Amino acid sequence: MTDGMNRTYHVTIERDGETWRAVCPALRDQGAVSGGETREEALVHIEGVLVMILSEIAASGATPPPDLAVLGGIPLTMEIG
Repeated sequence: MTDGMNRTYHVTIERDGETWRAVCPALRDQGAVSGGETREEALVHIEGVLVMILSEIAASGATPPPDLAVLGGIPLTMEIG
């Protein structure tokens, strides 16, 4: 059993030349942009970035920004804390 909380954020994934680029619009200003050689790798990387950003926000006592559901976005749910 954990005492964390689940947060869901939508990300977009698109081709960027030879690689894939993943962006979380709701957390873009905090640096939620990542990529990978495959679509799946980009998803794994952006999830790690989101966990790091949300953990830092939680540790500071701030409230994370709300999710932005975007057309074609992929919802990712992470446990934070």
